[in-house]
Amino acid sequence: MKAHLKSKNSSWCFKKKTKNLYFDNSLGYIFQKKNGTTLVLSGKRTFFKNTNLFEVKKRKLKDFFLVGYLSYEFGMTKTSKDYEAIFNIYPNISSKFKASKKNDIQKSYLKKKTTDLKFIKSVQKVKKLISQGDIYQINLTREFVFNSHKNNHDLFLDYFKQQPVEYGSYIEFHDHVILSGSMELFLQKYKKNITTRPIKGTSESSKIDSNNLRKDIKEKAENLMIVDLMRNDLSTVCRPGSVTVDSLFKIKRYSTLTQLESTVSGKLRDNISLYNIFKNTMPPGSVTGTPKKKAAEIISQVEKHQRGPYCGAVGYIDSKDNFCFSVGIRLSIINNERKSFYTGAGIVWDSKPKKENSETYLKAKAFRNTLSNL
Repeated sequence: MKAHLKSKNSSWCFKKKTKNLYFDNSLGYIFQKKNGTTLVLSGKRTFFKNTNLFEVKKRKLKDFFLVGYLSYEFGMTKTSKDYEAIFNIYPNISSKFKASKKNDIQKSYLKKKTTDLKFIKSVQKVKKLISQGDIYQINLTREFVFNSHKNNHDLFLDYFKQQPVEYGSYIEFHDHVILSGSMELFLQKYKKNITTRPIKGTSESSKIDSNNLRKDIKEKAENLMIVDLMRNDLSTVCRPGSVTVDSLFKIKRYSTLTQLESTVSGKLRDNISLYNIFKNTMPPGSVTGTPKKKAAEIISQVEKHQRGPYCGAVGYIDSKDNFCFSVGIRLSIINNERKSFYTGAGIVWDSKPKKENSETYLKAKAFRNTLSNL
């Protein structure tokens, strides 16, 4: 079970600047479900009833790297039988992987699992709730499926080549694989410093569209709502008065689209645990909505698919409890049953349903191009 965290500008790293972090020679894995945590280490399986994953890490895995994800549903009272969190266990960062054997590839195409009509009706439904004052913003998502026989790691590398991003990730688990083309930082902790860079606001990638995005009141309002949400979330885990908004509405251009990014940072409280950091900040605000609790409740009613790692937190924790997690967006889940890919859109009062539907295709463009070029 190997993992590859890939960045166009070393965003995954704390100090040593490298664009690739490779993890190989897994010693086992650890996962949390609603009734407790299971640790599989060096062939031995141990179950810790009613114990969270971070507590087991503190007791048993102090000297290891953990690479994996917290699902969107982490810590929610209504959780499914799926993983709330799962991480592979590695002794250290590895050298570059050996190249895989090339196989004959047939072209593949991304197919809609969530129909346009269904997504548009969902947008109309939540817009009504926004007009009633139940929520101010919400992130709705949709599922696609595909059928590719390409080596999964090669698929990830081709996806990254189509659209280089800050937080590309590829992780093999014992029963599934995830690969993500995320450009959004959820949380990075180094010593006492913690940073988040929410992304909200989307346009096509042309210079004209990018300039228009900078002036778009609706898109900037979306971003500002999530900045305020993340500022409040960080305030629950940081020293009073230490949380600051470092930048707003930075233009980030990629091969298929342009996004607005803001930065919020703070100083963590003394002795705060990893569990309490994530308990107070999950799920990521940009893929939930405001108010977060109510938005998550509505999402669970409107969406029929389980999000899992999609819209969760994907990344790693080092042996000193420093960590870096992306928001699990532009993400594919691959298992023996099917291969899925997900995108979404932020909905506010003046959202246009057909435009939001088109945005979900724009966000899938890089992955769709990857598949069609196989």
